[in-house]
Amino acid sequence: VLIALDRQERGKGELSAIQEVERDFNTQVISIVSLADVVAYLSENGGHEAQINGINAYRERYGI
Repeated sequence: VLIALDRQERGKGELSAIQEVERDFNTQVISIVSLADVVAYLSENGGHEAQINGINAYRERYGI
């Protein structure tokens, strides 16, 4: 399975959502970029503090 963005979210248990899919369907999930990649890119290019703050709030609530 190929996904564009790994949002790095918690699954229903201790695993990430992607890890649960890999386990449940016995398949590998490959992402093109991760949410951490997006944050790194925005940080490196400056002027995106509001977006980074929003992503960080999302990660605190739903992230692994």
